[in-house]
Amino acid sequence: MGTTLSGLTPATTFDALIKVGDNSALSASLKTISDGEGNDSPLKLSTSAVGIGSITNVETEINGKQSTLVSGTNIKTINSTSLLGSGDISISASAAGSNTQIQFNDSGAFGADSLFNWDNTNKRLGVGETTPTSRVHIKGEGATSATTSLLVENSGNNNIISTTDDRSVLINNQISVQHRGFGQWLRVLTAGVTSNVSLYGYGIGNGSHNWQTQSNYSGSNFRQFNTGFSFGAGALPPDTANTLMTIKGSGATSATTALLVENSSGTDLLKVVDNGQVLVDVQSAEAGAKVQIDSTTQGFLPPRMTTTQVNAIEATAGLIVYDTTTNKLKCYDGSSWNNLF
Repeated sequence: MGTTLSGLTPATTFDALIKVGDNSALSASLKTISDGEGNDSPLKLSTSAVGIGSITNVETEINGKQSTLVSGTNIKTINSTSLLGSGDISISASAAGSNTQIQFNDSGAFGADSLFNWDNTNKRLGVGETTPTSRVHIKGEGATSATTSLLVENSGNNNIISTTDDRSVLINNQISVQHRGFGQWLRVLTAGVTSNVSLYGYGIGNGSHNWQTQSNYSGSNFRQFNTGFSFGAGALPPDTANTLMTIKGSGATSATTALLVENSSGTDLLKVVDNGQVLVDVQSAEAGAKVQIDSTTQGFLPPRMTTTQVNAIEATAGLIVYDTTTNKLKCYDGSSWNNLF
């Protein structure tokens, strides 16, 4: 029971008061609560109920709502589990696909595909591979250059690494590692793919090329080393299986040179011209000479041998030797040897 104000002067006794609207005592009927200035509030009181606004009995209203919730009407559930009741709510969802397949958002639902797999036991990722054998195992969708199994690009959509399904790898469009039907290649390409350096091989012997440079893919201006330790310059492959070096010129006249050997000062020591001339220490070639040797300090020394050795030669007319037995320079005329002095 509340404190009685009987016999008191409320306005002078209390700093603030609330009162019922008609200044009478509470009864079974709701009465609006107001302040001492006559301002009504939304709150209503009776001896048995509390009302707020249009609600005449707050307790009855709350109890009614609770009954509705408990009955399951107009209440949300998660995976058919009601939000009401005691204990924790367990949220779960059914995975898509088969075991090991990676889950992804498929239009708001769980999705999976046999091309994307995770081996949790060995911590391996498979792309296009159901049983990955390495940390990241990528399997292409074909076996030709028409499909790509791996592509790495920068933010400008420029290819950095590209691996096509014909077992070729292109790095920055300049370094190409390729597998051909006849062997493997490593090629370093320049801008515009007008020249390259290639390392490749597909067997044993002079026909198996290991290193080459060329000005273009069509095969001109080759420099090439082979598995059989032979070298080809301007020729692919070296002309015969028993040739260790083949040098192929770029013409057939004296205007071009197939072979040039110089000293450190840039002086020509040996030159083989594309018209067939052989020049030794020649700075000014004579057009009529097939072989020309120039020197002001040294001479020409022909083969030297005894008379017995001279006579054993299967000689050809014009052959010249020096006979150390007779100390004579000899020339073969087609039938016999003759002294030249």
